[in-house]
Amino acid sequence: MDPITAVGFASSILTFIDFSYQIVSGTYEVIKSGSTTENAHLSVVTTDLDEITKELSQRPPGYSKHEEALNSLATECQDVSDELRKLLDRVKTKAGSSKWKSIKVALHSMWKKGEIAELDSRLGKYRSQILARLVLILG
Repeated sequence: MDPITAVGFASSILTFIDFSYQIVSGTYEVIKSGSTTENAHLSVVTTDLDEITKELSQRPPGYSKHEEALNSLATECQDVSDELRKLLDRVKTKAGSSKWKSIKVALHSMWKKGEIAELDSRLGKYRSQILARLVLILG
């Protein structure tokens, strides 16, 4: 076997081992708690941000453009957090579920990782904009 083929083969084996490890560890987390640790943490943070933005969006718009923009940002942030929470609900199960169901949830979580990360990134941008508007209003 030539060296380039051997390196490619070794790379394939390492990728397979890494993928298998992620499935096994994700399945263990799902069996134990019903969700992966990362998704559970993200769910808590998203719920907290949603509660904060509900209060901000329920306030009547003020007179300044910053207060109106803050209300608009809070409403948009709620929409994204609702979307993320629905997605996170689809990739969890009850703690102690069967192994096959836990494997399925772990795989589904891995497949949706990019979509979850994209929504999390959008929430982070909204969070930054909300903080900037609050600083402008208070300053």
